[in-house]
Amino acid sequence: MLKLSFLLASLFLLNACAHSPTAKPAAPSAPAANQREAGEHAIRKMAGCYLVDYSYTESEALKAGYKRDVRVYDVNKSRSVKEWIYTEDIAPGRLRLQHILFATDASGKPVEGSELKHQAEDWDYNAPFRYDFTGPGQWRAVKLPPDADAWTRRVTNLDDGLRYQCTSRWKIETAYPEWTCDNYAPIPGRETRDMSRKDYNTLQRSTRLIVYGGSFLERQTNVKTLDKGGNRTALATELGKNWYVRLPDAECGAMAGFVQQRQPFWDVLRESWDEVFKAQTPFTEKTTKPPRYAKMMEIEEKYLALDLKDPKIRAAAKKEILEAIEAFRLPATNG
Repeated sequence: MLKLSFLLASLFLLNACAHSPTAKPAAPSAPAANQREAGEHAIRKMAGCYLVDYSYTESEALKAGYKRDVRVYDVNKSRSVKEWIYTEDIAPGRLRLQHILFATDASGKPVEGSELKHQAEDWDYNAPFRYDFTGPGQWRAVKLPPDADAWTRRVTNLDDGLRYQCTSRWKIETAYPEWTCDNYAPIPGRETRDMSRKDYNTLQRSTRLIVYGGSFLERQTNVKTLDKGGNRTALATELGKNWYVRLPDAECGAMAGFVQQRQPFWDVLRESWDEVFKAQTPFTEKTTKPPRYAKMMEIEEKYLALDLKDPKIRAAAKKEILEAIEAFRLPATNG
């Protein structure tokens, strides 16, 4: 059973069950002296209630004849978006930050129905392997040295599927801890969903996380890339930031009930993906409509009112999840 690591921060959570997250970080303490302690300290500080600002724009054309897209992707352009981030202790040296996104109106009141299980960040110290993206839809497992003394960050899709993974050490000798990592990844959902981009299909990502005293910043310098059969053409450089400005926990209090009702299913979902990834076999994902996360949400709705503590019900849910994962895969084409 997962042990959720968070502190009760306000009265609205006093009646929530023990599995319901509150995410207020621990009081500041002296920076840890080693990589594992320092990384865990920085990761836990990212839990809490935040006003979020996602802003991305192209800064430079890289291909002759390419016209730079001058639009700015701004998540707060017509609304205010907040995120409730809480920590789950999965195993020693492995933490998960689960993001719950929701919109608010001009008065700051949550917009009913806007709640969304957003991305999760699985942080694993000295992970034995990770999955590398090698081309559109294609992934392969890469073994990591057992003494790397580094943290692997797995960022997930809405259904806990893999968005990308990257391995690096936390920089702990600076005033604020930093984590910087470069990796190849699929095109972000915001580009296909909100910006209607179809002219490129992959992204060479460069991510820099900086954890301040209360808030944190994720800066990105990316290269939008068209990958055709392994031949990569760089189109443009993109600059972006995810800026998380800390708010009082009470401003995210309405998310407690949303999470409490769904956490039992999310536990089974994560366990199912862990089982799949553990195989360390290459795979190719299908690009279909409706997408896989829509199917996974259907399964979630089916089991919300059922008791997932019942071994038979839990096994049935896991079976449906694993079948859905398999249905959206093709035989791997990479080695």
